[in-house]
Amino acid sequence: MATQLAGLRYQHRTFHAPVPSDAVLRLCRLAPSGQRIAFVREDGPEGQTGIWIGELHNAHSARLLVPFKPGRVEDLAFSPDGSHIAYRVAPLLGFGARGTIGWASADAPGEIRRVEGTGFGFTPGGKAILVADPYRKVLLRYALDEEEPRELGPFEDDADPSFPAQIVVSPDGEHIVYTAGRDGEEVSEVWLVKRENSAVVTTILTEIPGGNVHILPFWSPKGTTLGLFCVHEDQEKTALIVVPRLEGEGQVLYESSYLDPARTPTFTHAARSIAFFRTEKPGDEERLGTSRLVLLDVKRETFAALAEPDEVFGTPRLFDDRSIAVDGEGLAHLFVFDDPL
Repeated sequence: MATQLAGLRYQHRTFHAPVPSDAVLRLCRLAPSGQRIAFVREDGPEGQTGIWIGELHNAHSARLLVPFKPGRVEDLAFSPDGSHIAYRVAPLLGFGARGTIGWASADAPGEIRRVEGTGFGFTPGGKAILVADPYRKVLLRYALDEEEPRELGPFEDDADPSFPAQIVVSPDGEHIVYTAGRDGEEVSEVWLVKRENSAVVTTILTEIPGGNVHILPFWSPKGTTLGLFCVHEDQEKTALIVVPRLEGEGQVLYESSYLDPARTPTFTHAARSIAFFRTEKPGDEERLGTSRLVLLDVKRETFAALAEPDEVFGTPRLFDDRSIAVDGEGLAHLFVFDDPL
């Protein structure tokens, strides 16, 4: 159905996993092709809890990829080419338990590999996975066709599962940004990995006071601008900062005295706007806050609503030049615009 809010014409499409309507699902992810959906099913038949995949328009196509019991999958993502799925698994309860990162083929059942780590990100072509490993104190690059990883830089982090590491690679593959936090030192950091004269150089990009900060980095489609969405739990405020060409301290596009949902924003295709979830009314001990998916015009610093309050929730991401996907919990969404943004 076509919708118009704040002068924007678009269609809001919803995608359901090909399973019974009463199935208990989480982390629904639309594949880059737009034809498949991956998800975590909590009530799989005969105890087959785990990561599933299915064709969107085939009610009998759902199949289990990776079973999980015990173990809770906390994040899930397709590779850019849609051939693989990576996931973050929370540490089991108990002293010395460690979080892990795993990956599997989207076309064959079974886990390819699982390693210790608290955050992951794919390279642009999907041929390698970057893993933040606080136990070895290093950022690692695992090529899908190689056994041994390559070290890219230091990673000093508390391994707090409430503040998982974030890793994003620029679209041209030349820059890697990752986050780390240490509550004991009351600091959260953003690190930059780049190539200089055929060498890999790792430097700290910025520091933010406080360890309980969600720093969610994201790139513009051409990789010329880095965005930092900072949700500061201790200070109970949110800020969205952009750093064009990775120069200077950055420009604050948006600030809020509320805690916005800690979901990574996305630039639109032409980088004229940024889509993210904005808290409109804070919650309390009895109820959650009210949030809405909005578009922030980068130049005018004005907002356009894309949905009614609490109508949609998840993580927005650029799907193509006219579409924004939202990775939700029980279903996935796609906002398809009449005109490029």
